[in-house]
Amino acid sequence: MLNSYSIANPLTTIRVPRLLSRPGEVLVRSGDAVEPTHIVAQATPPPDFRIVEIAQALDVPIKNALSCLKVERGTSVREGDVLAARGGLSSRVCRSPLDGRVVGIGRGRLLLEAEPRLVRLNALVPGHVVEVRDGQGVVIETVGGFIQARWGNGSESYGILRMVVRESGYPLLATQINASAQGTILVGGATLDAECVKQAQEMQVRGVVVGSVPTSLIPCLRQAPFPILATQGVGDTPMARAVFELLRSMDGRAAAVSADCGTRWRIKRPFLAVPMPTRVAQAVDLDAPLTVGARVRILRGNARGQSGRVARELRELVQLETGARLPGVEVALGDDELVQVPYVNLERLL
Repeated sequence: MLNSYSIANPLTTIRVPRLLSRPGEVLVRSGDAVEPTHIVAQATPPPDFRIVEIAQALDVPIKNALSCLKVERGTSVREGDVLAARGGLSSRVCRSPLDGRVVGIGRGRLLLEAEPRLVRLNALVPGHVVEVRDGQGVVIETVGGFIQARWGNGSESYGILRMVVRESGYPLLATQINASAQGTILVGGATLDAECVKQAQEMQVRGVVVGSVPTSLIPCLRQAPFPILATQGVGDTPMARAVFELLRSMDGRAAAVSADCGTRWRIKRPFLAVPMPTRVAQAVDLDAPLTVGARVRILRGNARGQSGRVARELRELVQLETGARLPGVEVALGDDELVQVPYVNLERLL
């Protein structure tokens, strides 16, 4: 039985099973290093067949359907190709619903066999293969932040985390999603609505994470082309404060989202993982200030994602957009551009 709470760990070893839904071919070996887009396994699903009611579509007697055909047994077709047509005053056409070939004709019907499509499974997270399951897939190990949620719409993705709201009780609104959200995983606080999902799709986001989702919206969310994760589940519960703060601390980092809840026979917990590259240390400790010349990357703020070197330690505090004032350093980004950044918004590059 699933736990009733979200699991949030800022730094842990994460093992991600990447398994095919049916037997196939594993393309990597134990010990291999992989990136999120690396294809680790593939399989060809069994043939898919579709019956097309020619007589019904053309509104002709079954005995007359054969004379209306534009294809024959063995003909290859593409989705939208004309399979049969009726002329006259009330002309009609019947088109193919898929790519494939005609494998059967009879009783006013066509039997189509869909073109086989290779299913490729990517790694989803950067890491190392620690286990290979012949014909099934692999287990990938990485280290980083980990949040286990209670509900997901079934999709997966990898992108940059972007905090959109300031408090865990604030909902994600469509007006907050603009062109700058393209390719990012948006983090809201409480919930979202249908207009928000539509706007996120138009802006081509990589995913959405909120506290909970309303029951009435679930059919819409399952149709979204990107993962939607609800850390608290279905209902109207805002995101747990601890989870929200952890996500805030990881703003600007690359993250993997798996909103796959499995099946009734094999239940899975959806999750969000933020891998920490082996060449990058954790966020800087305030008790151990960076030294001048250290290479750093900026995690938040106007210069988010840029890297440079520490130019000097600041005696004065750095003021954030929220009004908070924190200790920090001055970072040289190149071309003599200097920015003041608090320690908590930096990570050290080795």
